[in-house]
Amino acid sequence: MKKFNIRKVLDGLKEQASSSASSGQSGTQENNLMQETLQSENFQLCKTVRHGFPYQPSSMAHDPVQKILAIGTQSGALRLFGRPGVECYCQHESGAAVISLQFLINEGALVSALADDSVHLWNLRQKRPAILHSLKFNRERITFVHLPFQSKWLYIGTEKGNIHIVNVESFTLSGYVIMWNKAIELSRLSRDSRYRHSDTDIVIFSLNDCFM
Repeated sequence: MKKFNIRKVLDGLKEQASSSASSGQSGTQENNLMQETLQSENFQLCKTVRHGFPYQPSSMAHDPVQKILAIGTQSGALRLFGRPGVECYCQHESGAAVISLQFLINEGALVSALADDSVHLWNLRQKRPAILHSLKFNRERITFVHLPFQSKWLYIGTEKGNIHIVNVESFTLSGYVIMWNKAIELSRLSRDSRYRHSDTDIVIFSLNDCFM
């Protein structure tokens, strides 16, 4: 009969324990390696730098006193350029094309008109430019805006040929509208008092007669 050796049994148990411990450590290391491997959710792409001229520019304005150039694009973006190395990027939420820009000269403000018939007043005095006021036209399409130097009245031209007037300080409509048919001289009217408006008509009037 073969003699039972307890020492061999104990040695075998020790080997099994050490092998299981080593396998557990290797498994933990593999798990750590798997966790340390970068996944797609660990990345978030974002724009950090914009270089070059704005894509698809649609309008431009310049403040000769503060020496700022504003460029609007077809995608509703607004780029501001100052001295070398000074640049700012803004975006209209609607994404509509910027059709016209007007600076409030040396006042740190900018008016933008969009293709969705909205007009916005930007505050450029803070570190990050932001929209202070907005107006939305529902019955007429905006084609152009004009702000005379040191004037508080903003003139908004529409596709119908009418001119709406906005108080820049409160950014509200004044209620006074220059209708295209009233701006044309009476001598232009035909004998039957009818006149057909044409896209090629040019009407000149004095702004001083409107507001003092």
